[in-house]
Amino acid sequence: MARRKTSARKQERQHREIIGPTPEQMKRANYDIGDIVDVEPGKTAVTIGKAYRREPYFEELARRDGTGISGDDLRCLRFYRNRYEACQRSPVKSVLNRDHGSGTGDGPMLAALISSDEFKFLEFAVRGATVHTLRAVALEDKSYAQVAMERWGSREQHWIVKGEHKTKLVPKSGRHAEAIRGEFLDALAKLTESTLPYIRTG
Repeated sequence: MARRKTSARKQERQHREIIGPTPEQMKRANYDIGDIVDVEPGKTAVTIGKAYRREPYFEELARRDGTGISGDDLRCLRFYRNRYEACQRSPVKSVLNRDHGSGTGDGPMLAALISSDEFKFLEFAVRGATVHTLRAVALEDKSYAQVAMERWGSREQHWIVKGEHKTKLVPKSGRHAEAIRGEFLDALAKLTESTLPYIRTG
């Protein structure tokens, strides 16, 4: 019992020491604490610490009613995001971490290259402008409105709350965000069609 309490206190102290997101960041997205894992060639994954990670925007979208994102869509989005993050590993770090004694050529560098090939394969079915919309929402965590404003521009919206004037940027037209939503769901349908069999058999 004493060990459990000591472990809980230690974990709580570690969480306090981790630099978390600012209040402003917390307003824009959800965050949770996850493990930082380091993988060395020929060795198992080792947890070297913890850090706050931003929840992908599509996770928030999937929790809303009537978003058009199914359970299979969500699985494919997670797989797509995971492959993207894997292929973003630093080639320099991969070379430095390579185990010269193994002679196998395995390790982070190879894993990154494989993930890069997988990533290109996943996007193959999604063509045209919709692939950029898919990336913006699924990989860059941009909302439909943000993507719409980048493409077609924005306007200021003014309102008053308890006597205080508020202003924010919104898409020039309410139809613009809906158009981006349509593009995203169209791209997602193609992504799921090509990715789901790959997940089940891979």
